[in-house]
Amino acid sequence: MQNAGLRHTCMKSLKFNLMKTLLGITIAIALVALSAEATTYTGPGTSLGSSLNDGAGISSVVVNNTASTISFTINSSHAQASYIFYSIELQIVGQAGSGYMGFSNPFGPVVGISSGENAVLDTYGTGATPYVYTGGSWVGNPTVSYDSGGTGSTFCSMTVPLSSLGLALGQSFYFDVVSTYTSWSSGGPQAAYGALDSTGYPAEANGSYNPYSNNTYYDSATDANSTFNSGASLFSVQAVPEPTTWALMGFGLVGMMGRGFLRRAK
Repeated sequence: MQNAGLRHTCMKSLKFNLMKTLLGITIAIALVALSAEATTYTGPGTSLGSSLNDGAGISSVVVNNTASTISFTINSSHAQASYIFYSIELQIVGQAGSGYMGFSNPFGPVVGISSGENAVLDTYGTGATPYVYTGGSWVGNPTVSYDSGGTGSTFCSMTVPLSSLGLALGQSFYFDVVSTYTSWSSGGPQAAYGALDSTGYPAEANGSYNPYSNNTYYDSATDANSTFNSGASLFSVQAVPEPTTWALMGFGLVGMMGRGFLRRAK
């Protein structure tokens, strides 16, 4: 009887430790699976004049998605100032869209993609606002705060619902990220000081390398230094199961492994 009780106690302890191990394995599987879709796009890390010191130089952008959200992380070569403004511009494959971004953006900077622009995610130092082009006009969606980073950091990360940018699973989009300031200068709205899809820094629509060229604007599709048309910045929104789905799959897998282990231990 004593040996039977000891055996029962040992089996309970073994099962408890096994369950802890299986839970850890399941969580690890979910985390690895959810981060597998991230894609990094390298930028020049340069920008016009002293704007580099304010975080206008975009060194890279990381994009990732889940089944219902999409995340962007903008990395800059210097710490980001509170008044630095980034605009993430999307051209969804197979859809028509606006070109010139003439609406307030949101403090005045004027940028766009003349060959078609369907959505934009505008930042303002601590968060971002998504817009979609629908029915012949731009419609704003709820603002989100940064997940991390921002003012004083060399990166800012943000996550928005796929639907807030007019996206769905299985779609692909070309994109550019431009940097500028939130103020007006020389009587006109400012355009890009730096861009992800650039070999150096924006040449501007008038070729003067002047980010506040009054009635001109930065065009990702036609700027002399832009690489947008090469298609290098293409992201595909992949179908990714939600965390609960991964957890169920993981529990099923490791549960089968654990059952077999316990059978052998008896």
